Amino acid sequence: MPTRTVVLLVALTSSASALVLSPAPLRAATTAISSRAGNILAQETAMKAPTGWMALWPEEKKADIRIEGGKTLKTFKMPDYAERVQYIIQSPNGRPVKAKVELWIGPIRCVHEMIYDSMSGGTFPLRATLKFKKLSPVLKISGDGDFEFPLVCGVFVPSPEESKVIGNYCEKDMFYNSPMKEAVQGGQDWSAKGGGGAIKSFPIPSSWEKVQVMVWSGDVGKKSFKTNIELLQGPNNAKQHINLRCGGSTQPYHAVLDTPGEGWMIRCNSKKYLEDGKFEIAVAPFGPTGDVDMSKAVKLGGF
Repeated sequence: MPTRTVVLLVALTSSASALVLSPAPLRAATTAISSRAGNILAQETAMKAPTGWMALWPEEKKADIRIEGGKTLKTFKMPDYAERVQYIIQSPNGRPVKAKVELWIGPIRCVHEMIYDSMSGGTFPLRATLKFKKLSPVLKISGDGDFEFPLVCGVFVPSPEESKVIGNYCEKDMFYNSPMKEAVQGGQDWSAKGGGGAIKSFPIPSSWEKVQVMVWSGDVGKKSFKTNIELLQGPNNAKQHINLRCGGSTQPYHAVLDTPGEGWMIRCNSKKYLEDGKFEIAVAPFGPTGDVDMSKAVKLGGF
């Protein structure tokens, strides 16, 4: 019996010594972490904004029209030559923004609707570009919350020459050269138990200070679509929410959103049927990307 005890102790001591003295597992794990960090750095460095973004939102385009809270609204008649409109929505005092934007053709036909809900209208302004048919529609911007949440907006109708430049960037350079792009399929009735269509998620690198999103059905059926686009910072912590309805391939929608800090993710879904409402969403940085802080991009632990 004592002999077996001695043999067992010797065996355990030898195994412990081998575990402590052999650095191979630790070196392999460290190498794997370094390789993963290098891959993430290479991926984020390769994700650059498509060329031509400077012409989309020059500094002179600013929000200067105040709209009080509640259901207060302002309307903007589009000229006959207009085929595109740009607008900015933000808060005059840094409070949350609850806004609703609609495009009307005549008194009873609304062909576009966008509801924007932001936790901080000063930190997260919305810059959107919408194309439409040349039917002289009316753009309506209104509050969608209480009177305590006013907003300021800016509406800009590009000239035919500027509209062509914007179209070449949004509908060609950005949409077809974005680092992230997915097709989103519809599903069962949104009101039915179990939810609606597909859900797509896009992790935003920490080097992106602004992100641009474009939603379009021009290559996947050309039908109208409905979607929720959420910008989350943390698990189910939606800082910005866009409820969007567009009238098909004639209404590509482009938006620029601020994503300061780390941990951002875009979540998008389809709110229409399986046979209808399929669209594509493209995601890319807007403007120059910053440096990547690898201590925040990779969570080390376990050693």
